[in-house]
Amino acid sequence: MSQENISIIKNYDSSKISWLKSGGPISQFIKIKNLDDLKKNTQIASNQNIISIGNFSNLLIKDKGFNGIAIKLGGDFAKIKFENDIIVVGSAVLDNYFSKYCYQNSIQGYEFLFTIPGTVGGNIYMNAGCYGKEIKDYLISVIFYDMKSKEVKEEKIENLDFTYRRGFQKKNTIILYGKFKKISGNKTKIKKQMELYEQNRNDTQPQRVNCCGSIFKNPPNHNAWKLIKLSLDESFYEGPIRLSKKHSNFFENDPNISADKVIKFIETIKSKVNQKYQIILDQELIIV
Repeated sequence: MSQENISIIKNYDSSKISWLKSGGPISQFIKIKNLDDLKKNTQIASNQNIISIGNFSNLLIKDKGFNGIAIKLGGDFAKIKFENDIIVVGSAVLDNYFSKYCYQNSIQGYEFLFTIPGTVGGNIYMNAGCYGKEIKDYLISVIFYDMKSKEVKEEKIENLDFTYRRGFQKKNTIILYGKFKKISGNKTKIKKQMELYEQNRNDTQPQRVNCCGSIFKNPPNHNAWKLIKLSLDESFYEGPIRLSKKHSNFFENDPNISADKVIKFIETIKSKVNQKYQIILDQELIIV
C-alpha cells in the first residue's frame, strides 16, 4: 500500500473512538486524505470487507471484531466550498461545523445540524434529521466512489430513494461529497434558531456521558421513547448500562462495557416493547 498521506493501524481498538467507549478490534483502520490514495487502497483490498466510518457516534463494532478494513476519510474530504449557488461538502465534515459554516455565510436551513453529532457522510447515509427536518430536504446530489467500477460518480437526489432514517446506502460505494442548496437567510435569525435547537437538546438529551444518540427509529404513528418508557421498569434506568432518565430512547454506559452487553441490552428493550405493544423497534445504531 502507498504510505503517502495514509495512516494504517492494525488491530485497532474501536472503543478508543466510539462514543459508547465500547467495541471490538478492527483488522485494519486506515485514514485517507485524498482520492488517489482511496483508489489505491480499495483496489488493493478489493477482496476484503470494507466499511467507511464517520464520527463513530452511531456505530458499534462487535466484541469479536471487524475482519476487514475501516476507512476514515479526512483531508480533501473534510472541506467545504461553493460552486455558484451550490455548497459542496466533504463527507468527513462534522455536522456541527457545517451548520456553523452556513451561519457564518448567512445560509439558512442547516440550523438543525448543529445538534447532530455525526458527519455529513454519515448524515447522507442515514438521511439523518431532527425537528421535522431531514438531510434530503436540502441535498441536491451525492458524489461517491464506486469500488467495483473504480469510478467517481454522482447521483441526483430525485433518482435516490431516501426514506425515514435511510439515505444513500448503495453497496460497494463510499460517499465522498454532498452537494447542497445554498439558501440565503438572516444571520441573526439563523443564530437564534441554532441556540433554540441547542437549548432543547441540552434540556431533553443526556450530555457529557458515553452515549450514541437515539437507539431506535420512531415506528409509524408512535414515539420510540414513549413505547420504551411504558414497557420497561425503573431497573433499566440504573446500572453500568442504562436508559437515560432524560430521554428513554437514549442509553448511557460506563467505559469499557462489552459490545455484547450493549447488544443484549438493546435486544432486551426490543423484546419488552414487542411483548407489550406487538411492535418491533428498528434500531438506528449500526452494529458491525
